[in-house]
Amino acid sequence: MTRPVALLILLILTSVAHAEKTPNIVLLIGDDHGYPYFGFMGDDTVVTPSMDAIAEGGVTFTQGHVPIPYCRPSLRTMITGLYPAQYQLKLNAHVEKELATDQKYASMSDRDKAMWMSVAKANGMSQFDTLPRLLKEKGYVSWQGGKWWENSYKTAGFDEGMSPGWDMEKFGTDDFFHEMMGAEGNELVRETMDPLYDFIDRQKDNPMFIWFGPMLPHTPLDAPYTYSKFYEHKDLTVSAKKYYSNITWWDDGVSQLMDYLEAAGELDNTLFIYLSDNGWEQDPDVEYWESGFVFGTGSSEWQTGGYGGKGSMNDLGLRTPIIFYWKDGLDATFNDKSLVSSADLVPTILDIVGIDAPDELPGRSLKPLLTGEGDYEERVEMIGYTDNKRSPDDKMGVRSEGWAVRTHEWHFWYYPNEDEMRLYDVVNDPRGTVDVSAEHPDLVDQFKLSISAYKRQFGMPEDTLTVYE
Repeated sequence: MTRPVALLILLILTSVAHAEKTPNIVLLIGDDHGYPYFGFMGDDTVVTPSMDAIAEGGVTFTQGHVPIPYCRPSLRTMITGLYPAQYQLKLNAHVEKELATDQKYASMSDRDKAMWMSVAKANGMSQFDTLPRLLKEKGYVSWQGGKWWENSYKTAGFDEGMSPGWDMEKFGTDDFFHEMMGAEGNELVRETMDPLYDFIDRQKDNPMFIWFGPMLPHTPLDAPYTYSKFYEHKDLTVSAKKYYSNITWWDDGVSQLMDYLEAAGELDNTLFIYLSDNGWEQDPDVEYWESGFVFGTGSSEWQTGGYGGKGSMNDLGLRTPIIFYWKDGLDATFNDKSLVSSADLVPTILDIVGIDAPDELPGRSLKPLLTGEGDYEERVEMIGYTDNKRSPDDKMGVRSEGWAVRTHEWHFWYYPNEDEMRLYDVVNDPRGTVDVSAEHPDLVDQFKLSISAYKRQFGMPEDTLTVYE
């Protein structure tokens, strides 16, 4: 065989192999990013050019929701496709089994028992079908960076990652909370992108699954001048300037990643999926920095936004845009009608790459809405649950059972322990300013029945808080 012919064959084989490669999948996870605060959602103050470009060129669902308004259980849904209650019940059974076989547990000190339980609950992720494990069927290699509560990236089956595991010598100290959130993983974007770039350089010949979850715009609200300069001279409150600056920091992290993939020749064959783990409330003219929401002093100042956002069952706490962007792979669509859930991510991703989804998943594939091919049954309602309620006395909230039911027209939230409820018209009152529950007792009864049916469907006990102990 002559050299030119051999070279031609090699080029053809390389081209065919590249064409047949399944798409890289990058999960872009905003951390505490409220749904109104993007340019593409109509905000004319916040600077989000990268996210605006993705939304303009992708399939954007403006009525996306997560099933719980705070991070850890929400992230578990993204990686497993299970609702938080499903995950927790299965985790409880696993931990009980571990307890029954650990003969040393009974003689441990209270501190050691607490340590044992923290590790057991995190490592329980190893017992679940996760995206990294499921995608291996198609040859995917996987990487984790950013927020990660489940000890090491290895518990979910990632091949590589930035969260190597907790330093248990810090257990019981303030520093351990940072360990639990992801330790070194939280340096992604805030400090470095090098571990991700290194992974891409080494693995770009394989299909890649990337968990891109920087701790942004999450506190600390300490964006450098590169991003705060956009808001420095605007007529905004201090808390708005700080929060919006962190949003722009997040947006630039997305830009850096996309630029790197483009330089590596991988941008055209990468599916980006965006969503936030929960919502946030921070309008431009409202000050939370000095009105009773501040915890700590100096560089450790902590503010948690408004009561309608993170941790609340208000639509602001649960709603997030969900975007699928694949350059030249999906036709751009702006969908403001379909009720979609973060629980749909796993079945959708598996459907796109040709893997059968586990039967226990409650979500549905959005592929028909992405491609315009096949049948899709639109949801008429979504249900959210929480075991936590916002409190002015504790930045982490207090234990309480809370529910939300969202339809195309209504949002109902309900804390049965306090007999506290609210119903609002999301069409005419999307921010939930007017409670109309007294005017629609029939709807209140209907939504309470939906909540009861949900509890029965997923085997939740009457006292749901016992599930999360």
